[in-house]
Amino acid sequence: MIDRFMERAKHRDPSLEQNLFDLFASDARDNSFAQLANDSSKFRDVAAEETRPFREYMINEAIQQYKDYYEDDEEETGGFFEYLENLSNRDKIRFMEIFDDHSVDKQDYKRYYMIDKREYNPELSVMSNMVLDLVDFKDRVRPLSRDVSMLEYSAKYQKENIE
Repeated sequence: MIDRFMERAKHRDPSLEQNLFDLFASDARDNSFAQLANDSSKFRDVAAEETRPFREYMINEAIQQYKDYYEDDEEETGGFFEYLENLSNRDKIRFMEIFDDHSVDKQDYKRYYMIDKREYNPELSVMSNMVLDLVDFKDRVRPLSRDVSMLEYSAKYQKENIE
């Protein structure tokens, strides 16, 4: 079964191997209120458009894996596989949940990232420094931490070239 998957993976669409972090970063840029206000012609839902091939690949590959697994069972193959071609959206989502991609690195590389704290300004009062720390957290630390978490989370779904 894994051998058949690897053979199909060698011939899959190269657009599936695009960098997910770059995809979601462009979605954050192009699918924002700021982009809508500045230039509405460039406003678009990048994540929904660009991940459509991923979702279709997951559905088709999950159905194919199911067929590969049960191809030797007489009960399953006796006319049941024809129902797999006309699944409802809910059933397709269920198949996507059981999909197992063997071309993705399964190891969970736990890492930590340190974001430097804003330098204390001795010429300002304690309250002014505290306010500047809060502003720094809101404007710099929180977006950086969101990017780091998005990068770490998307790494477990990043498809690699089989070769």
